[in-house]
Amino acid sequence: MGKTSKKIFDNLRKAGQDDRADLKRLPRPSDEELLPALRGKRVDLVFVIDTTGSMSDKIKGLLQTCAKFVDRFGRLEMDSRIAVVAFGDLSVKGDKIVATSFTSNLQTTKNSLQKIPRFSGGANNGESSLEALQKAMALDFRENLVKVLILITDEPALSSRNLAPVDVINDLVAGEYLTFVVGTRDKYYKEMARATGGKWYQVSAHTDFTDLLKMFGDIADRVTDTVADVYRLGDGSVSNYLQLNPPQE
Repeated sequence: MGKTSKKIFDNLRKAGQDDRADLKRLPRPSDEELLPALRGKRVDLVFVIDTTGSMSDKIKGLLQTCAKFVDRFGRLEMDSRIAVVAFGDLSVKGDKIVATSFTSNLQTTKNSLQKIPRFSGGANNGESSLEALQKAMALDFRENLVKVLILITDEPALSSRNLAPVDVINDLVAGEYLTFVVGTRDKYYKEMARATGGKWYQVSAHTDFTDLLKMFGDIADRVTDTVADVYRLGDGSVSNYLQLNPPQE
């Protein structure tokens, strides 16, 4: 950690909750003001997408808005890469989890989304979102950077005797993965986003496409703003950032 960032971090940490509240009331710096601190900083982002039948509009919406993630990181002159993980229901024959490699090329990401494998999901309730998150965490992330996962699903996590939501949440927190969830109202999805410094957005099989586009645009802004704050306030450490900006119950 740089001397200036460490001094700010240590002072704020020692000052306690009052200064944490003051921190949230401070105006957010403009992109131009953030640029000197963020130029060349690195971020690896993974879209973790349920590709079963009811998700077609969500994939289409993400395809139309994914450039916004890259453009915003580009304006901040950050070094960003994106990967895609597609999943269905592992209890259904033929469904699996498929991941791409990281790329810094926007067109490659768009091609991955256009050609993303589609799965049936079966007739049961739930998809293998927890296993897909494990797959995402196992990708070839670079060192010394901010890691972001964006889970997108309109189904609850498939029940499993071998893997519980709390286990995955603990792994996400320990690995310092900023996790944003576009998902159902299940409590563990909300906790997953809250505990890691991300945000939860509600979605269902009936969410309007216009609302989806607006939602993905907001997520792109929220992700880049949060990554910027992790570097600006936590010197690239999510755990440091969460000490200054603790998750709200």
